[in-house]
Amino acid sequence: MVDQSGLNVRRYTADDLKKYKVQAVELPGTRKDDTETGIYRNATSPEELVDSYPHIKTIYEMFENAVKHNPKAKCLGRREVAGRDKTGALIWTDYVWQDYKTVGERRMNFGSGLQFIFEDVLGGAVDEKYNLGIYSINRPEWLIADWAADAYSNATVALYDTLGPEASEFILNHAEVPICVTTPDKVPLLLKLAPQVPKLKAIVVMKDITTDATSSAAAVSVFKEWGVEKGIAVYAFEEVEELGKVNARPARAPTPDDIWCICYTSGTTGMPKGALLSHGNAVAVQRATEPFMELRSESVTCSYLPLAHVFEKVTINSVMARGASIGFFRGDVSMLMDDFSVLRPTMFPSVPRLLNRIYDKVNQGATGGGPVKAALFRTAVSSKLEGLKNGKNTHPVWDALVFNKVKKVLGGRMEFLLSGSAPLGKDVLLFLRAAMGFQISEGYGSTENAAGACFSWPGDFSVGHCGPIIPCTEVKLVSVPEMNYHAKDNKGEIWLRGPNIFKGYYKDPEKTADTITEDGWLKTGDIGSIDHKGRIGIIDRKKNIFKLAQGEYCAPEKIENTYVRSSFVAQVYVHGDSLQSELVGVVVPDPEYSIQWAKEQGLLPANTPAGVPLAPNVPASPAMKELCANPKFRKAVQKDMDRLGREDKLRGFEFVRAVHLETDVWSVDNNMMTPTFKLKRNEAADKYREQIDAMYAELAASKEAAAPAIKAKL
Repeated sequence: MVDQSGLNVRRYTADDLKKYKVQAVELPGTRKDDTETGIYRNATSPEELVDSYPHIKTIYEMFENAVKHNPKAKCLGRREVAGRDKTGALIWTDYVWQDYKTVGERRMNFGSGLQFIFEDVLGGAVDEKYNLGIYSINRPEWLIADWAADAYSNATVALYDTLGPEASEFILNHAEVPICVTTPDKVPLLLKLAPQVPKLKAIVVMKDITTDATSSAAAVSVFKEWGVEKGIAVYAFEEVEELGKVNARPARAPTPDDIWCICYTSGTTGMPKGALLSHGNAVAVQRATEPFMELRSESVTCSYLPLAHVFEKVTINSVMARGASIGFFRGDVSMLMDDFSVLRPTMFPSVPRLLNRIYDKVNQGATGGGPVKAALFRTAVSSKLEGLKNGKNTHPVWDALVFNKVKKVLGGRMEFLLSGSAPLGKDVLLFLRAAMGFQISEGYGSTENAAGACFSWPGDFSVGHCGPIIPCTEVKLVSVPEMNYHAKDNKGEIWLRGPNIFKGYYKDPEKTADTITEDGWLKTGDIGSIDHKGRIGIIDRKKNIFKLAQGEYCAPEKIENTYVRSSFVAQVYVHGDSLQSELVGVVVPDPEYSIQWAKEQGLLPANTPAGVPLAPNVPASPAMKELCANPKFRKAVQKDMDRLGREDKLRGFEFVRAVHLETDVWSVDNNMMTPTFKLKRNEAADKYREQIDAMYAELAASKEAAAPAIKAKL
């Protein structure tokens, strides 16, 4: 298929791709010895790595192309506040849209205004490039500011919405950010940091959409006065646009080698690293993935994954390149499903955390309506799962009778969903594919490869892999003998090379050299396998491994991915001491499932209020505190975790032998998780040191108690 967006790239349908016997091919003569595999490339482009379009080499040119071909198409949309009801709750409108032409004009006005401030107010040189800070949740102004920076060859630096002062201070200083675009709630933090961030000289404040124009203007006025005290100029977002209108600056178009963004990766220890991603990196990923994605100018996505991270940014590029529509959620994940019902998106990038929640909700709803309804649902699911084995994800009877209602959870017209950031359970993936009846692909990537390494092809409904390498990248696996992964078995650390590989870490040549080889290979730290069709599976993690007393290596993240599939488990931390031979764990149970289970088992009274989803800063219910202190409940959680360990064929030493139950959710707010929702392992070890020691003491006592009985038998 040839698209109508001006990209002029062939699109692959599921039928097109079925003609390929393999999805990636090993280049002849590249497998030299047993320490690494040969080099694999995508089967649709084995002769060369794609990197750009004939007429599009940068994200700036990509947006210009979208405006040219789709000037009146809906570009950016959000829901606005229409007032308040009798209880004081906000009343929201439907989505209000700006078309591509309007957004294009606003982008140039805002970019010109920023250049005026940088040159005429802050004294920057006319030809000087700088890093523009953006500190906000996802909203239209985020992308307008981002695209404005593109138009003048300035890189953007996104601060995470939930960053604390220490990391914010580090990033602002490390990237030498002179201007930061932000929301009203972040201005006090930035102004308080002023003495510690001397390079920051101007703040641009987005409008607070939950208040009226008068209140917003009053708040900016206060910020301006405070800014004078701190030596920082403060502007309203619309004020910068007006400055740009009367002080127009011609675009300073970037080259493919210009830095598109500095994406700070949130480490589980230490300060984040600034990954340098160029326009060429971003375009290469877009060009490579676009032929396999179900996108057209009529497509609509819901932007809720943080734009501060590259996965969402490159997904937005794919939507924008098509001249399609980007609707924003209201900033509250608890209202996301309501936003879906109004927006009715056709495409959605997501993460396992949300998809697992949808899976649980659908299952609970289907099996909670009586035995007849539950039996019908199980029969329908079984039939659809059989269909997947034969390459079909639709059914004329079951879709109409059962699954069309399920699809309404995501708005009712979804066509394509891409899951990334972490492995999605095989059962969950198969169920969602069967129930939803549209393309659900699982992808793999990282900040350092512009979020693009591989994702599963349309029409391929098998599980246990993330699809083949994408056409802008080549891959090989390098043996990791200490973990028993060998290239001769097509297993090893994933190394990637191609035009999407980042330019290195900002101001950190040592870490860059540790990550990228002299001949351009990115060492990902992930352990993968390549199957008979050339598809990549993520099976382990080289980083964050530790050695137990008996010399066995453990990758806790892999083990946690097994245990988090338990309905009891909302969050889990697996711990191993180098002086111990066994693993222990800390589990935050899921209140919704756990309380219902406990009532059915008689561990809680039948009239106990139902559990509610875990949320940061929300205290645990008395029922959950009582339950987590109950040895019978602890034993049930352990038993279910053991079951999943056997299913996933964990090795004996990889089983968690004791668990401690925690009622308080881990979050960014309490410093237990990074802004990308990775557990801070050092903080967890410190926080639960007493409980960890107690679990090891319990295990030791259990062994001692068993010893006499064993000796007696001998």
